Amino acid sequence: MNVGDGWIAAVGRAKSFTMESLTDRLPAGRSYPLRPSVLERALDAAGVTTPVHLLRWDKFDPALKAVFYEEGAWPGAELANFRVTCRAVPSGRAAEARAAVEAEAIPRLVEWARQIEALDDRSTLRREKPTFRFSLERFCA
Repeated sequence: MNVGDGWIAAVGRAKSFTMESLTDRLPAGRSYPLRPSVLERALDAAGVTTPVHLLRWDKFDPALKAVFYEEGAWPGAELANFRVTCRAVPSGRAAEARAAVEAEAIPRLVEWARQIEALDDRSTLRREKPTFRFSLERFCA
């Protein structure tokens, strides 16, 4: 796995959150439709402050998915965070999938994240592991 520290400068100002990105290697013929830098810029521009952990891998659910975990959700989870996963698609469909992710999925994910952050810390909705999912199935066939 390649690890990126997520500290991409945002137009000469300090970012309001951190993003950690892990990427699984892919076999020939597979590509990731999500570019970490695009997600990071969108979250930063929207003022999202909750840390983000991005994992791009080619396992399980064919989707761009995000789950919110509040602080203390498991031992060692000191801060609330968003866990984002994105599955790979066939390379021949990657450009089409990337366009959909950037035009449709990322704006929806950012709005979802902002709604979670707007909840009161005592809200029961925060404890129910709110989840966002954008299907990539149409690009996997």
